[in-house]
Amino acid sequence: MKDKRVLIAAAVLVGALFWFFIKPNYLSSAPPKPPTDKEIAEAPRPTVTLEERVLNLKAPATAPNYVKAVIALEFEDPKHKWLGLKGDGLVAKNEAFSAELKPEMHRVWDTITSVFSAKTVDQVSSTEGKEQLKTQLLEAINKELPHEKVENIYFVTFITQ
Repeated sequence: MKDKRVLIAAAVLVGALFWFFIKPNYLSSAPPKPPTDKEIAEAPRPTVTLEERVLNLKAPATAPNYVKAVIALEFEDPKHKWLGLKGDGLVAKNEAFSAELKPEMHRVWDTITSVFSAKTVDQVSSTEGKEQLKTQLLEAINKELPHEKVENIYFVTFITQ
């Protein structure tokens, strides 16, 4: 009889603990709110800044032209993994993304070199020319990368000679 009372008291105690501590935190909690379109649009994206390179432009052999460029590639984030990232967390996630992309970088650089070498200094000197260059680079790089898609291209440094 005494064992039965102890078991009943233990069951009541466990039920009360569940009701007051576990249930409010897990069973009754509201589901997380999905991100708004504005939050998604303002969220950072996976970004890889390529090392500085000097590339040949289309020119006669007697007067070669070059462009010195640092290019940043901003990729799509369809699963919103970068949503809410800031500071060191964002830097670390971008470094990890760069490391994942490293085996494909030879294809990216070959594409960039091919696009630049088909342009003259006059074609890339104007604002419109740079925008066309970005569009062509975007299309060409996306053809070469099967698993990732470049969303934007930024010229961090762009010097012609």
